[in-house]
Amino acid sequence: MDFKDLIVAVSQFVTELFKEKLSPQLYFHNALHTSYVVTAAQEIGSQSGLTTEEMEIVMLAAWFHDTGYIDVYKDHELVSIEIATQFLAGLGIANEKIADVSSCILATRYPQNPANLIEMVVCDADFYHFSSERYSDFATALKKEWEEIIGLTYTQKQWDGINWEMLQFHQYFTPYAQVNLQPKKEENIKRLLQVP
Repeated sequence: MDFKDLIVAVSQFVTELFKEKLSPQLYFHNALHTSYVVTAAQEIGSQSGLTTEEMEIVMLAAWFHDTGYIDVYKDHELVSIEIATQFLAGLGIANEKIADVSSCILATRYPQNPANLIEMVVCDADFYHFSSERYSDFATALKKEWEEIIGLTYTQKQWDGINWEMLQFHQYFTPYAQVNLQPKKEENIKRLLQVP
């Protein structure tokens, strides 16, 4: 199966999985976030000089990284790895490639700790939204998700403080993201500071 066909098969599988099994209360960790991460992984990966094979691993990890949310909230990455492994093994994908995809998914666990460039690309793609002009929309969706799924409720002021801290201490790993995403993320940090 070539790269293009594989990505099409995976995208269809994950999209269908989310449609059938993902809680509607996942306002942030949903199909929209996954497609956003996939697009970001493509951009960061191609700008980081990844080989075709590395790009394939990154794209697979991006598609599968949040699939575990269909079963669990905490430690969802471990379930995501199980889902990815089962699906990819069923397609006859080599064990080494599946292991690389799995380590990229595991690297997205917070706090992120990528060990190589492909893991860095996936981690940066997962937090691409930190640099988005729509950051406050994403933050609002996550606030609502936390309230309904894990029962964590914050005032807007508390939530802005949590977000400020998260953005302040987060770091992009790839040189591309450091140059192109970090300045936009800093604008979002400034906006949070201006909130009354």
